[in-house]
Amino acid sequence: MTTGTQGWHADSALLSSYLAGDLDAVTGASVEQHVSRCATCRATVGRLVEPQLLEQTWTGIRDVVERPALPFAVRLARRCGLSEPTAVLLASAASLRGAWLVGAFLSLSFATLAAYASGGTALAPFLLAAPLAPVLGVAAAYGPRQDPLEALIATAPYGRTRLILLRTIGVLVSVLPVTVLLGLAIPGPPWLAAAWLGPALALVPVLLALAGFVGPRTAAAVVSLLWSGVVLGSTRALAPTWPVEAAQQGVYLGLAVVACAVIAIRAGADRQPGVAL
Repeated sequence: MTTGTQGWHADSALLSSYLAGDLDAVTGASVEQHVSRCATCRATVGRLVEPQLLEQTWTGIRDVVERPALPFAVRLARRCGLSEPTAVLLASAASLRGAWLVGAFLSLSFATLAAYASGGTALAPFLLAAPLAPVLGVAAAYGPRQDPLEALIATAPYGRTRLILLRTIGVLVSVLPVTVLLGLAIPGPPWLAAAWLGPALALVPVLLALAGFVGPRTAAAVVSLLWSGVVLGSTRALAPTWPVEAAQQGVYLGLAVVACAVIAIRAGADRQPGVAL
């Protein structure tokens, strides 16, 4: 310590030891208490700290305070090459959050287990759930009322058509790979593991096309009821695989083409940000 007419101050050697963490607990606490009240010693400490280290410390503090860590879904989207605004709008969809995805995967798992336990004679649970999982996911990502970022979406430089199509791709990417893997566990012909993709990829554009006229909730209900009728109706007198056999796949392809044409036509009206489909 040094002393003078204005009081005493810690010398440079003591402060250097304090910065290096070489002091014992009692001495270190005493020096810290003194530095907190002494402007002269604080200035000395500032001169002893390396400027680069000080800048790194303040940069880290600013990053934590001003820019908190992004959610996992946003970081994942950024790693896939999406811009941060697009990643935030994509990850804010209800169907791309953990709770919805876990629920979807559990329902698909139980449907797969039921089909496996039946030895392939009861495929209806899986054929019902697998195509509807992406449909309901898209519907959940669609509705503005439950969207916590609706005000941001309405003012963002994105037409709603683009946003919905982006979220649709996000839902498909998150749901379809797991469902394909579960389909491999279904007993029956090998093509069955991928055959459900036909109705799944047809029902999604049908949902999007209908939503432009009646809204996403009504469209999801209509699509779900129609597909449930196809699957459950086939269990009475038809083969368990009937809903996904080759003849029906042609019908699904035709529906998808018509639905995509309707979406393309209606997308022409989506010129301004926030305009609904």
